[in-house]
Amino acid sequence: MPWYGYIHPVLAIVTMVYGVKIAQISVARLLEWDFPLRQQRNRTVIFFLLVIANLVLGFLVNSLLRGQGRGVNLTFHLPLAIIICVLALLATLVTFARPRQPGEVPGLMKFHPWLVVLPVVGIMTAGFIGLLAAFGV
Repeated sequence: MPWYGYIHPVLAIVTMVYGVKIAQISVARLLEWDFPLRQQRNRTVIFFLLVIANLVLGFLVNSLLRGQGRGVNLTFHLPLAIIICVLALLATLVTFARPRQPGEVPGLMKFHPWLVVLPVVGIMTAGFIGLLAAFGV
């Protein structure tokens, strides 16, 4: 595989680690926060941008490989990537919710840890599919 074929898996690992960090912070501080939660919002937006970058980069790398006749066909990899993007978008949108009273956690923010953990699990699953294909399974 050419050198650029390794960029997508490396970026996916970075995205997965960053998503785990965001989910951990979200679970640990969920009851302590009050609005506007700017730091967590910024982290989640960065996570969403990393997920989109993974989708685009994976598509570009596979297109370049197909141009050389060495394209990779991974079962359910692209649909899983789209699902991951949608969940990351929902996690980002949830951070923009406003509380009813000052000092309280917005109601939708309680779903934030799950909306970050699910894309991370999806990234792990997509990585597992990629590893299976790399080993010829």
